[in-house]
Amino acid sequence: MNRGASRENTSGGITGRFVGRVKEALGDLKDDRDLAREGKLQQAKAEAAGEAEDVAREAELARREAELKQERAGIERERGEIEADLTAEERAAAADRERIAAEAEAERESAAEIGAAERAKEREHEAAAAEERRAEEVRRQGEARAAVIEREAEIAARQDDEEESR
Repeated sequence: MNRGASRENTSGGITGRFVGRVKEALGDLKDDRDLAREGKLQQAKAEAAGEAEDVAREAELARREAELKQERAGIERERGEIEADLTAEERAAAADRERIAAEAEAERESAAEIGAAERAKEREHEAAAAEERRAEEVRRQGEARAAVIEREAEIAARQDDEEESR
């Protein structure tokens, strides 16, 4: 029995299957059912070990694929966040450009309004000055006319005085 227990620890894989077949064949030849059973068990164990290795490899591949998918998802998420940040920055920059353009337009309009108001004020000053000049001219004409009338009145009064004195 000790001998059988030690033989069950023979390596797995191709070697284990080969040794198992050999043991099974020897057991059949010697009519040793224990040896034949040990051979079959060793073959089954080798096949199970091979299948376990295949499953382990597939599991490792699946794990790696899952990690890659997760990493790709993380990268996509980061890419989306970066794009969102860029879009937000672009919107903010566009808003800044629009605000600056609006402020510049408002300044131009304000300057135009101020210029128009200053021109209107200047025209009003010019009109007022012209009106003052006309009024001054009318006053001078009135004074001159009054002076003429006064002289005429003086002349008429002298003539009346002369006629009365005659």
